[in-house]
Amino acid sequence: MLVQSPPGALPMPDLPRAVSVTRLLCCGLLALAAMLAHAHVHAGDLLPLHYDRETGRILLDVREPGAVMIYTNTLAGGVGTTSPLLDRGQTGINALVKFERHGPHVLLIQENIAHRSLDPSPASQRAVAESFPRSVLAAMDIDDETDGVLRVDATDFLLSDAFGVRERLRQAGVVGQVQLDARRSVIEERFTGSYPGNTEVRVTLTFELQEAGDRLAQHLPDARSMSIQQHHSFIALPDDDYAPREFHPRAGIFPHMFFDFSLPLDSDYRRRWISRWRLVPSDPEAYLAGELVEPETPIVYHLDPAIPEPYRTAFREGGLWWNQGFEAAGFRNAFQIRDLPEDADPMDARYNVIHWVHRQERGPSVGPHYRDPRTGEIISSIVRMDSFRSLVNHDIWLGMRPAAGAEGLALDGEALAMARRRQHSAHEIGHTLGLAHNFIAAAHDRASVMDYPVALVTLDEDGRPDLRGAYAEGLGDWDILAIRYAYTWFPDAESEREGLAEIISEISDRGLRFITGGDAGPAGSFPDATVWVEGNDMLEALERTMAVRGVLLEHFDERALNPGEPYFLLNKRLAHVYLHHRTALHGTTKAIGGMEFSYAVAGDAAPPTRILPAAVQREALSRVLAALAPDALALPEHIPGLIPPEPFGWTPGWRGHVNERLIESPAGPALDPLWLAHSLAQEIVDNLLHPSRMARVASFHFRNPELPDVAEVIGALVEATWGGDAANPLRRVAQRAVLDGLLDLAADQRTTSGVRASAEAKLDALRSQLAAAERTPRRVRAADDAVGAHLATARRDITAYFDGKRDPAHRPRPAPVPLPWP
Repeated sequence: MLVQSPPGALPMPDLPRAVSVTRLLCCGLLALAAMLAHAHVHAGDLLPLHYDRETGRILLDVREPGAVMIYTNTLAGGVGTTSPLLDRGQTGINALVKFERHGPHVLLIQENIAHRSLDPSPASQRAVAESFPRSVLAAMDIDDETDGVLRVDATDFLLSDAFGVRERLRQAGVVGQVQLDARRSVIEERFTGSYPGNTEVRVTLTFELQEAGDRLAQHLPDARSMSIQQHHSFIALPDDDYAPREFHPRAGIFPHMFFDFSLPLDSDYRRRWISRWRLVPSDPEAYLAGELVEPETPIVYHLDPAIPEPYRTAFREGGLWWNQGFEAAGFRNAFQIRDLPEDADPMDARYNVIHWVHRQERGPSVGPHYRDPRTGEIISSIVRMDSFRSLVNHDIWLGMRPAAGAEGLALDGEALAMARRRQHSAHEIGHTLGLAHNFIAAAHDRASVMDYPVALVTLDEDGRPDLRGAYAEGLGDWDILAIRYAYTWFPDAESEREGLAEIISEISDRGLRFITGGDAGPAGSFPDATVWVEGNDMLEALERTMAVRGVLLEHFDERALNPGEPYFLLNKRLAHVYLHHRTALHGTTKAIGGMEFSYAVAGDAAPPTRILPAAVQREALSRVLAALAPDALALPEHIPGLIPPEPFGWTPGWRGHVNERLIESPAGPALDPLWLAHSLAQEIVDNLLHPSRMARVASFHFRNPELPDVAEVIGALVEATWGGDAANPLRRVAQRAVLDGLLDLAADQRTTSGVRASAEAKLDALRSQLAAAERTPRRVRAADDAVGAHLATARRDITAYFDGKRDPAHRPRPAPVPLPWP
């Protein structure tokens, strides 16, 4: 029987259905069948739909073939893993589509919106359209045609893997073969419905799996099949009253970019607008007079009912910080967070939802949005807040607790975690408002929630860890300026150009900077642009974090456990303590071959780049090398004996589990302090000797001979390690890390010829030094056989390199400890 899809969890009191389920049932079966034989059952809906329970088909009424709309595809159910990342609420396709009739079929066509011409000339638009392809997403049979309305069978398309789950599983290598099983894939009636502005279809897709690995199998009830829900949304286009806003690289708002072949030759044919919501004052005159005015339509987000307390309050409070920015842009009550209506579907495109996402392992929270592909106007958002993050925050807090003394830490574990989650909520919501990461904000007194923060820990007068300023509350100065750039309303194009230019000038005048993406990676050149750091100066941050680390290590013991917890959990809490200074080390290392820069444009007063002074580079090198000293790598003697292997019954079954052992050990059940020291030393050396950093050192020295050259940097590194007594095992660990780092640098294809020459010269000199040591009488040369073996192996590895026998697999090196994001 063909029946109207029930409203299920998609009620909207202000969007009544053309025919209610109750009325249809009262009509009787014959009247119902006759009514549904026509195409006007839901004449007011975007794409009226009909579900045939007998055949499982779903039919759509296409009232205006050729009319353009937005199509999105979202995962409505997740897998609970990060490899591949497949989350509940994960966004997928965001496309401009239309239905076109061709003979007995209707094609669902995705427009090539990335290539177009804004010239109104039909000839200009045709030239572009015929220069680039379109994509046909589906071919649908016409089931019926009445009064020009085409009823099409959309079943095959809606039950296809539009999101691409199959390909993601294959790319992740977690399964041998995977096939979609059509017989076990169904339409979910309860979450399917049509409305004047959108049509929603939920499906459950079942994949047949062969040779699913433990990584995937541990998430499944049966490793042979996986059923996952996908959600299709067809959305009516917004009206034409939205005015796109020009992009500026230092405003920090996501670009909406496409090729516009109507642009003149002094462009690169790329038009860049920003992504933002539409926000218009309800009283333009009062707004222009400087009064705070409510918008015609506020930006409203909803909290997933599954979010429990105290997270619910934290997410709401952090999200509402954005009203600080909107008020600076002239709007009152522009951003609202409400509870999701009781019967609403969180995947319905009419609701912007903050989702509560679970995984059985560590992973990111995400703040994506869907936009009008034509203009960049944001039309909906799906924030994914993961539940695992607070477990990491709690581990960090517990690792600090032993050093707090009898009075304890200023914040309890929950207070610290919720302070982080308020900031976290603001951060992810910021992305859905259009803001990109700003990874230099920490160096400007925490100028943005769009940075990646760690807890700012200091030592109080008694030398105890102090958490009172762990996380900032509220937006930072840069956030407010970015919101002003995106959302300040202007009455005309000229006032907008002038107003936006003034905001950019204010950003510069206040000394605020914006650096994002890979420019903040460990191999980068800009010390202040480093993720997971706190402090306006990286050298100071390293000094502070090493001091805190020393106190935390000195006092670390079983007080980092809650009553009844196994001692094994000290492993992961120790990891956060031992590496408390890691990101500050990353930032300090960037000062060597360091260069500050901005996303400058013509007309900016400040220079686009600035090489760091020689004194700063040499001081940074000195501090990085100090972190390789034996006492800086050492683990207090009392700690390894506290950490046994994982206890019986702590993890489920053979399929695998969340790895709570952050510090792996080649010593099996015993924690190996030498391996841990080697891991840290290798990480320090590899960051310092990164090919791009060494290339910058060489290049900058060429431009200014006062700056360190590669020989100086490598020479200082070798002297700080190989210049010391090899009798200390921790010294040997650092020596081995340096040797492997030099061998890797010399053999790396990315290494420039000059840098390779310096690395090989130092390796050759070190080989001669080692050969001389071997000619020394054994009783003088080494206190024990371990030293002699260490020196002999080092010489053989250097000789093998020069003999062309470069085999890194025979030089095993520990990987960095994989700390989860805090």
